[in-house]
Amino acid sequence: MTSLELRWTTQLSASDYADMAVLFDSEYEDEWGPWNPKQGYGYARGELHCLVRDGGNLVGYAASARRFVAVGKGEVVVAGIGGVLTAAATRGQRIGHGMMSSLQEAMRGDAPAEFGLLGCREEVVPFYQSCGFVLVESLIRDVSPRDAMTVIESAGPTLVCAGTKSIEAWPAGTIDLRGLPW
Repeated sequence: MTSLELRWTTQLSASDYADMAVLFDSEYEDEWGPWNPKQGYGYARGELHCLVRDGGNLVGYAASARRFVAVGKGEVVVAGIGGVLTAAATRGQRIGHGMMSSLQEAMRGDAPAEFGLLGCREEVVPFYQSCGFVLVESLIRDVSPRDAMTVIESAGPTLVCAGTKSIEAWPAGTIDLRGLPW
């Protein structure tokens, strides 16, 4: 039986962190080394965590964290989404869609943000679009997860979704995350 639960960082247990390590190491250990809850992989840490379990095993994880970011000449509150991962054996079972839907619902309620925002690899853009995210053509500026100091600018891909504001209200211009990406 599959269950999905949203938890704030303060509600995570040592067992949750151990389960996250197993899930992340199964996907990324060869390239990034063992997952460390204090450092992740250098990306910004989440504040609201989505955990999907099947038979007690963690098979899906995603997180969001709110931040004021600059877009063009203005400022918006986004819920940056990151750490999205489903166990290889459970892909194609709509676990990712459920996690995205739960985090989007939280953006409109318990963890309000004007928009959701994420960056991803080109090959997963269609997945996020199927979850209601829209690709934005904009430069994005952030701090490199590799050293947490170097400011980098890239062309994305970057996607946004509606939170407490409609997607049509997303402003034009360069996106400055003012910190690490999620």
